[in-house]
Amino acid sequence: MNEMTNQNPLTIKENICFQIDNLQIEIISYLGQLTPDIYYFQVNIISEKPGLLRIGATNSALNRELELRKRLGDYKLITELLAHREDNITIDIKPQNTPENETIFSPITEIDTSSEYLEDEYLEDEYLEKEYLEDEYYPETEISTNISNQKLILLTYLPKENQTLETWLKTEHSLEESIFLTSQICQLCRYLYQREWCFINILPQFIQMGTPIQFFDITSAYPLGETLNSGLIGTYCAPELAYCKNPIHETMSSYTVAALLYQIIHNKTLSTDQTIEIQINPIPIIYQILKICLSSLPEERFPLEQLLKILVRTRQNISTPKINWQIASSSTVGLSINRLQNEDNYGIKQHKISDTETILLAAIADGMGGMSQGELASQLAIKTVLETPIFFQYQTIEQYQEWLTNLFIQTNETVSNQVKDGGTTLSIILAISQQLIISHVGDTRIYLLRQGEIKQLSQDHSLVAMLVASGQITETESLEHPDRNVLTKSIGTKRRLSDGYVQDLKQTTPELSMQLEHQDILLLCSDGVWDLVPKNEIAEIFTPDKNLQTSVNLTINKVLERGASDNATLLALQFLINS
Repeated sequence: MNEMTNQNPLTIKENICFQIDNLQIEIISYLGQLTPDIYYFQVNIISEKPGLLRIGATNSALNRELELRKRLGDYKLITELLAHREDNITIDIKPQNTPENETIFSPITEIDTSSEYLEDEYLEDEYLEKEYLEDEYYPETEISTNISNQKLILLTYLPKENQTLETWLKTEHSLEESIFLTSQICQLCRYLYQREWCFINILPQFIQMGTPIQFFDITSAYPLGETLNSGLIGTYCAPELAYCKNPIHETMSSYTVAALLYQIIHNKTLSTDQTIEIQINPIPIIYQILKICLSSLPEERFPLEQLLKILVRTRQNISTPKINWQIASSSTVGLSINRLQNEDNYGIKQHKISDTETILLAAIADGMGGMSQGELASQLAIKTVLETPIFFQYQTIEQYQEWLTNLFIQTNETVSNQVKDGGTTLSIILAISQQLIISHVGDTRIYLLRQGEIKQLSQDHSLVAMLVASGQITETESLEHPDRNVLTKSIGTKRRLSDGYVQDLKQTTPELSMQLEHQDILLLCSDGVWDLVPKNEIAEIFTPDKNLQTSVNLTINKVLERGASDNATLLALQFLINS
């Protein structure tokens, strides 16, 4: 960048061309005084693209911007300064013809509050007096071309109009998008505050949307503790800025951030009339942020660090899916005259840590053995599973899987010690938020239904399953095999479980865990169900649009219609993600 001073006066007006450094500039249009004492022009950078030219006194906000840019260096949220210089400048602006019913918008107004007699009583009297006076109109006059003085010129690119914050604000956005944008503004404000500077206003037309956003104008940043020469009133300006005696402080930036968030949420800007009570939509957390940060008392507002943390946490809570489970179940003793007791047992426990964090455990057990030993074995298994506390602080899936394996070992010891000549199957699913793991022993089954397809996640630990796996019989032949109910693994029939005895998901899927999807249905069922209702038929019964309990009841009814020679238990769990 070049800071050479030209001895010949340079007249700035529309349609003229001049050079800054090696850049040839053509003035296209005058944009207005959007910051006190700073003239904004749209220019065309020859052979490049549209630019933003700003001209102001050598001690104006442009000088502050240069100082701040030196402090910040190459900061990603602030666009590159192409060139700047100090020169003897004459600004020649023709009166603008404003179409009827259209006003020239000035985002910030400078007011003189230096007089000692400007007290509240005077302001109130003046307000009442204005109510009875006719509006006066002062036409815009041409600035004299004879006035010439040393001024600063700053040149940057001009953000594309369809990519500016000003354009973005004209359409509605989701709460997550709104908070994300506000968080970026807050991040910049905090970054400046850490370097003892504060943003007290923003110009949406010179902020380019993107990841990250970029500021093309930072003339609204002031050194911390500086006292203004005059008061300022603007859409994003804290009310205490109307009085120049208030030094620049941190929570002025907090107000600016909140004023923008208010505009996005309510599709309108805040009124600069402090006598009008701010009406805030009742959105939890957002309401509190706005209520606190838009307070007329600076000490009540959140500091920028705290405000940024709240915004980030709120966005995370909004963007993270809310997890819900629908649960349905049914169990029947069946129709066999030889089975008057239900040896099936099942149980569920769920811990909702937050809307986004849940842990759900579901288990099913099918007991075996004479003289009620099977019923006792399955009862003890489910009781042990449900009474064993889950350690929520595990950091990895492997730790949860190890906990499940140890739970099987503990359950096996309990059943083995308390049940004679009996045992049980045991199948457990554990869902940690969206991650699913399983542990399984026996021939109770775990099915996953996803988008009309059904998959068996568990392996049958039975004689016929071994014969099918070895190719000695077909799956169709296994359905009528006389030894189809003979188990090769169970809980409680041996004192100690060997390594690998308990099955996990790696036996049927590539990974130890799987990601659950919206509307996935998990089914845990005893052989009394799957022996009479094939899995393809089950897939036709369970559809996302059908009530889960209705589907469970239909399945059990089919079991009964087909003889129900065994106890039959079906537990269904549907995973739902709500935005």
